[in-house]
Amino acid sequence: MELEVYIRENISRITASLMWQAQAFKVSIQEPFRLVSGNYSPIYVDCRALISIPFAMDMISAFMHWFFVRYGINTDIVAGGETAGIPFAAVISQKLNKPMVYVRKKTKEHGEMATVEGMITKDNDVVLIEDLITDGRSKLSFIQTLREAGAKVNTCLVVFDRDQGGSTVLASEGVTLYFLTDVNTTLKIGRETQQIADIQYNEIQSYLRDPARWHNSRGLTYK
Repeated sequence: MELEVYIRENISRITASLMWQAQAFKVSIQEPFRLVSGNYSPIYVDCRALISIPFAMDMISAFMHWFFVRYGINTDIVAGGETAGIPFAAVISQKLNKPMVYVRKKTKEHGEMATVEGMITKDNDVVLIEDLITDGRSKLSFIQTLREAGAKVNTCLVVFDRDQGGSTVLASEGVTLYFLTDVNTTLKIGRETQQIADIQYNEIQSYLRDPARWHNSRGLTYK
């Protein structure tokens, strides 16, 4: 096995283990979680739980640093999305000794009516740091806001990828996605450590294979 592959696999497994330890990965089969999109899911991922565990944040910032070094990710500024991306952007900006900004979901309604908090100069290379990605739509909104502010955004790095098309959506806009761990690795760790039962695992796999069909089987509307 190549050393790079070995390191990436271990970063993914360790991050997934931290997710379980922080209770950042939750499963509910009988009462699915309602997502921001209005759709439902038998899993809920809350990476914000990690920010209450200092050593976990130390490890995550070190893992993100490895991605920057290994893949030669060039950046002048680190950006976080409101709100969950902000703490992760903060720790990696400190690790890299780079300035940080954060992007609002909507324009501030007072003062300078800012959408980006912090200073960006035209043509600055900016990397978007986020907690997780699902279908990529909210990430594209942040990226568009940064580009409108004059930044060049070609890279997005997240803690968790739900494997629901986000990387393809970002690639269509010229943005490369990197992630520390994903739903499949986290489920694998969950089974190995007996965090989830087989019936839960199978239900989640059914959802991941075809979310629309899964919704229909439960009488839920899929948007």
